[in-house]
Amino acid sequence: MSTDDRILRLEKALATLAELSADHNRRVARLEEAFATLVELAHNHDERMDKLREAQTESEQKIAALANAQIRTEDALKQLAESQAHTDRRLDALIDIVRGERNGQSPGG
Repeated sequence: MSTDDRILRLEKALATLAELSADHNRRVARLEEAFATLVELAHNHDERMDKLREAQTESEQKIAALANAQIRTEDALKQLAESQAHTDRRLDALIDIVRGERNGQSPGG
């Protein structure tokens, strides 16, 4: 093989190597872009998770406050029912007095 043939082969091999190197560089650039996108997505995911945790904590606090309000409401309703029963008893007594007066009985005897 002549020197010129060898030089031609080397030039072709060098051109092929340059193409392969350029292709490799393009692939590395795409991988770098993909990695940057993944890093950004991970960062966004972390931010969203933080917001979700905050919202969950806030919801739990609101639920606890609502449960406490429900307990207070139940207590108030119980007291109201007791007061209503007392009022009913007093009203019944008053009705008995009024009925007695209508039937000719005086309150004093």
